[in-house]
Amino acid sequence: MTHRRLKKILVSILIGSIILIFNNPFSVAQVDTKAAQNEILVIGTGTIVGGNVAKARKVAISEALVKGVEEYLGRRLGSQAMINNFPRLLQDVIPKAREEIENFHILAEERMKKKYKILVRVKVNDKVMEERLREIGVVLMEGPAIRVLFLVSQLGPRNEKSSYWWQNPETDSALTPVELALHRVFQERGFQPINRLLKIPEGEYSSEMKALDLSDGDAIRWGELFSADVVVRGRCEIIGRDEVSVLLKALHVENSIMIGQDMHSERMGEGAGGMEQIVESIEMAVNNVASRLSPEIMMAIEQPEAKITQLALVLKGVRSFRQYREFKDFLEKSVPGVKSVRQTRVKANSMSVAVEFLGDEEKFLNRVSNHENLPFKADLAKTDEGEILVLIR
Repeated sequence: MTHRRLKKILVSILIGSIILIFNNPFSVAQVDTKAAQNEILVIGTGTIVGGNVAKARKVAISEALVKGVEEYLGRRLGSQAMINNFPRLLQDVIPKAREEIENFHILAEERMKKKYKILVRVKVNDKVMEERLREIGVVLMEGPAIRVLFLVSQLGPRNEKSSYWWQNPETDSALTPVELALHRVFQERGFQPINRLLKIPEGEYSSEMKALDLSDGDAIRWGELFSADVVVRGRCEIIGRDEVSVLLKALHVENSIMIGQDMHSERMGEGAGGMEQIVESIEMAVNNVASRLSPEIMMAIEQPEAKITQLALVLKGVRSFRQYREFKDFLEKSVPGVKSVRQTRVKANSMSVAVEFLGDEEKFLNRVSNHENLPFKADLAKTDEGEILVLIR
């Protein structure tokens, strides 16, 4: 066999293989499956009443479109934004599903006894949905989580003395049931609740700051001491054996203004009044108020606009490289807005560190100096050279 003839045979085999690949049904199926991953596939169901199949089919289509919008919102907003904006989505977005859908295709239908089921591919109009979400004020959490301090008192069922931690801030009083509920509910919504037990800011507290009924100004002062973005103050009252009432008021710490206020009363079942039932009712009341108050808080707090500042830190009094590693881990893991930390210079008892931070140096100093997880006692100050001095005690 000549070299030329062998070459022709190899070329023919290669061409035949390519034709087989492109005509292989399995290859086509794989391509279609990959494309379908970008579509929303949903199943709608309608009940056949009195033999009216056409009406059941119409109901199934409507249900499929609503499901398509719900799936789209879940993908686009994520769980935290869905939780925070759930009432608004239920009232203003999901009921208008047909207006927000660009097109849909019925892929399959099947009658199953008294049920009619339809498989539908739905495509939501991004521009229409974006405009709708903007109109109703749906806010997506970006950047560092909003730090929230709770100043909420709790009054027992038999006109007991109100329990509130800021009366004696130096004592490590346990979190009350209403505080535990507030921490859990707001954390689920993407906020960062401040745990007052980890570190009480040092300093003197005026008698007004220890009063049961705090003024907005005194509540904001507590927020400043804890480096909070928002203070939520209010009260939880357990009325007799059948009702829990929760009143919450949100305050913007930096701007010293009220963001919003809401309240809810939750009835307990007959014969209730046990601790387990009380705690459950407190959580339901807190969750009800938070569902309306949290979107207002997110709209009021301006998130940083991705402006990264290069900060120069000088650590004085460093006793070991391990101490620097602990400080580095603290900055990267516990201080919102810190993007990177790197060592730049080492001297006898000091170390220079470069920090990339989302915000200005004032915000950085405020977040670090009063942070409950600071790995060592230290004084922070700005130097004339434009550096931040961290003097380890």
